[in-house]
Amino acid sequence: MKEKEKSTGKILLKRKKKDLLAAFCILNKDLPSIQEKITYLHPNEQNHYNTLKYDKRKLSYLLGRIAAKKAINELIDVNDQSIFIDFGIFQFPIVKSFENHNIQVSISHCDNIAIVLAFPEEHPLGVDIEKIKEDSITAIKQQITDSEMNLILECQTSFPIGSMVVWTVKEAISKIFKTGLTMDFKMLEIQSLKKEGSIYLSSFTHFTQYKAISYHSGNYVCSIVLPKNTNPGLDQFWNSFAKKSIK
Repeated sequence: MKEKEKSTGKILLKRKKKDLLAAFCILNKDLPSIQEKITYLHPNEQNHYNTLKYDKRKLSYLLGRIAAKKAINELIDVNDQSIFIDFGIFQFPIVKSFENHNIQVSISHCDNIAIVLAFPEEHPLGVDIEKIKEDSITAIKQQITDSEMNLILECQTSFPIGSMVVWTVKEAISKIFKTGLTMDFKMLEIQSLKKEGSIYLSSFTHFTQYKAISYHSGNYVCSIVLPKNTNPGLDQFWNSFAKKSIK
């Protein structure tokens, strides 16, 4: 699964007692080009794909599954068709394989972009990407608490970018909890938000064991949520995100 332009890489997760490895894949492709990779799907995935009626759903499904297989292959050498990425009860992805490596994935897609993190099950990660759009910002504003509004205003960034950072952070942590939008987002309130160089760092009011790292590039914001005592090596990931978000 090699491409001329590198879309995958590893992420070192530095911990006090031991280091772990995660991996990522970022794809930016339209439907005709990603359909060329349909043979990478597991038979069960192909069956699901054949039930999809609309191009938008076909694109997001193919992008997510193929990017997930690429990310997993950065960690373990496994045949793509042997990996079956199923849906959990609340539609979260579940990695099933004939070889049990305890690898899981977090998947996010927006427009033609899919971002996947593959990681050992012992170390949770969540990722989300969203496009900054006026109608989205209007809807998000209704979900932001007064405290979060103040954090955005104090963060030396525009309201559209700041609000999208807050939103993607909440989406990313909800993926760790495997609840998605069924969870009351007020429980995911952001406690702190600060900008350091080109990234945004945030923490949570209620889930203090986690932190978030966000990045804005072009019209998109991407956030990763991870345990607060992990120091991740994300330079390659952010560089790839910046390139893919303006492709």
